[in-house]
Amino acid sequence: MTDTVATTVLEPAPAPPGTSAPVRRRRRRRVRELHVLLAVFAFLVLVAIFPGLVTWHDPYELDGLPFTAPNGDFWFGTDEIGRDLFSRVVHGLRISLFSSLLAVAVALAIGAVVGVLSGLRPGGLLDRGLGILTEAVMAIPGVLLALAVITTYGRGAFVAAIAIGVGEATGFARLIRGCVVRSGTLTYVEAARTCGAGPVRVVVRHVIPSIAHPVLSYTALHFGLAMLAIGSLSYLGFGEAPPSAEWGVLIAGGQKYLAHAWWVAIVPGLALTSVVVLLSRIAHLFQEDHE
Repeated sequence: MTDTVATTVLEPAPAPPGTSAPVRRRRRRRVRELHVLLAVFAFLVLVAIFPGLVTWHDPYELDGLPFTAPNGDFWFGTDEIGRDLFSRVVHGLRISLFSSLLAVAVALAIGAVVGVLSGLRPGGLLDRGLGILTEAVMAIPGVLLALAVITTYGRGAFVAAIAIGVGEATGFARLIRGCVVRSGTLTYVEAARTCGAGPVRVVVRHVIPSIAHPVLSYTALHFGLAMLAIGSLSYLGFGEAPPSAEWGVLIAGGQKYLAHAWWVAIVPGLALTSVVVLLSRIAHLFQEDHE
């Protein structure tokens, strides 16, 4: 089953017979771009795990004069008390990336359980009950839900990630339910049921590989959105707190110095925007490549 899923996810869908040469060239360009962007993202993950590969300054130590402009020693300059901003942005990548990963993992886990259970017997009692619960959660604005969780359990990247994940789970549930219902009408799935395969076997061997593409694309898109949401909560004061190097904290702390030290807020803002755009583009290319 693992080999089947891996093959289904990683190999681009073959071009339909009769596809023109320009269409095939555009398809190859999209595949190459997707591979390049995935390599860039893999590098970012490596840097997040081992920040010492690219920076040698301690993100919390005073290494220079306050508000030193970007130069050869301090690539992104220093902040209001003399800390190296490049080092803080690199270490902030770890917090932003892994808190977003936790948020997406929570959303995907909850959404997968609810979506699969609802989609196996559409229209049944369980489907209707879970549908009502999902709609009730969707009726609550995501920001209010996140603030309610943070107010109850305290601030921090971990709590913010859980809050964002719970709010995003409804979207995953609706997507996975729709995919499961649609895959249930496929000929080979019906044949497996006719041959006596149980629900668990049908889901593991046939349904999961058939829904891998849209779920993976949706996950990549919401990975970036979760990073943006967590950064926004920290910016508003409900996530990480200073002296954390989380990007939302860096932006909030540097905004008051925009007039004479623009890099303190602009650089982490550009870093957050770049990663979100990167993930959105990966999701878009992956979806295009497997349509």
